[in-house]
Amino acid sequence: MAVSMFSLSLRRVLILALVVCFKHRGGSHQLFGEKFVFSDKTAYHFLSKTNSRPEKYDPVYINMVVRHGSRYPSKYRVVRMGTIFKRLNAFFPVNKTDNTTFRYKGLSLPWSIPADVKNSASKELSRLGAQEMYWIAKRIRAKFPELFKHGYSNTKYSFIATDKLRSSQSAVAFAQGIFEQQGPVGLAKYQPIAVRFSGPADQDRVLRIYEACPKWKKVHAKLSDSEYAKFIRGPQVRNVTENICSRLNLKNKAKLTPKIVVEMFLMCAFGTQTDSNDVSLCSLFEDEDLKVLEYLNDLKIYWSYSYGRKINYRMACPLYMKITEGFQQYIRNGKPYGVFQFAHTGTVLPLLTLLGLYKDNLALRADNFDKQTNRTFRPSNIVPMSANVAFVLYERTSKNTNHSQNGGMRPKRKVSRMVIQVLVNEVAVDLPACQGKTYCRLKKFLDYYSYIRKTCNINRICGRLRGNCRKPSRKGKR
Repeated sequence: MAVSMFSLSLRRVLILALVVCFKHRGGSHQLFGEKFVFSDKTAYHFLSKTNSRPEKYDPVYINMVVRHGSRYPSKYRVVRMGTIFKRLNAFFPVNKTDNTTFRYKGLSLPWSIPADVKNSASKELSRLGAQEMYWIAKRIRAKFPELFKHGYSNTKYSFIATDKLRSSQSAVAFAQGIFEQQGPVGLAKYQPIAVRFSGPADQDRVLRIYEACPKWKKVHAKLSDSEYAKFIRGPQVRNVTENICSRLNLKNKAKLTPKIVVEMFLMCAFGTQTDSNDVSLCSLFEDEDLKVLEYLNDLKIYWSYSYGRKINYRMACPLYMKITEGFQQYIRNGKPYGVFQFAHTGTVLPLLTLLGLYKDNLALRADNFDKQTNRTFRPSNIVPMSANVAFVLYERTSKNTNHSQNGGMRPKRKVSRMVIQVLVNEVAVDLPACQGKTYCRLKKFLDYYSYIRKTCNINRICGRLRGNCRKPSRKGKR
């Protein structure tokens, strides 16, 4: 995409804004006048806040569910965007003298897809995504150094990823942040880690359940009467489309459809994540346009993976059970100290919803956009790229045990000696199970959510998988 000096300046401003946004969710720093505007396509950011740890307790175990980092768009989206650019370029004959007859805020023709976007694998991790993973891991290690003093082995730390490139890439980048300069390989002391495969996408009923849930897929396929479909046909999105047509001076030359405008919005979002950092397309959108398009995407996320339908979060129960079984395994065996699972929006958000987090009194619908300005459910903040949920177990510090005389061993581990804290995007959250506090006894937490275990019949919730699809073994290694 040809970019003028103005676009280059805009790019630098946006990159700087994003760097700042990665460090602060609050504050006065803004992107396009608003802090985060791309729904679940937003690059990672977190609230720089000191988390209070339970007094007289030490962290002993962590279980994290992590969305992959910032990435390239899908090949389908790249091809579609190329078709749209070709169509738009055709409306503006190129002037051989100044190279184009069209300029808008420095954006000039001909438009084209950046080379790195064309040549990338579909949805693979970008450099920004790898850096997000690395720095999240570095901060987690700094917050909980006690958890990572044991040295790496497959029995002490477990890394699991779905069968997508971006998931395994994220796992490796995250592990580098945790175990940097602690391994046996080369001058950099690189630590190789094993990343286990969670199973084929259409059979993975833990980390990619939405692909292995026939009932969910059947409901999800009905888009014609969805809130998303109603909103994209509504006056707000129509107004955005007209705004873009006006800025491109296309009123009498072409009719942009709302779907094309949405594609342009998403390519703007991905422009902030890819290695070329090409955000020139973003100049076509004003703040109010972005609010509308963010809400449009939020509707899709809300009704696909969150409170919109019960099946969206009920299908997350196998993941919850696997996490709590990890607690029990640590209490029984004292290992592993950390479990790190790398997956997707459709993994993280159903889990958060199952826990009862980020729920508004008012459901997101196509007809109440004006009432949702201060909504809690905002995927831009909850599930940006690299979104992460950490379950941290703390054990009561023993005053009466002489560790030096007892081989450094703690007293026998018991549920009654444990408290739990949940961090979302590195910030401790108030838990319904803990009466709005950021931590409580593990037993209280497990009792509060005991209904999940009692009602988790995944075949009843999702329906049985068809075809040659036997249940994955517990080992699940490949």
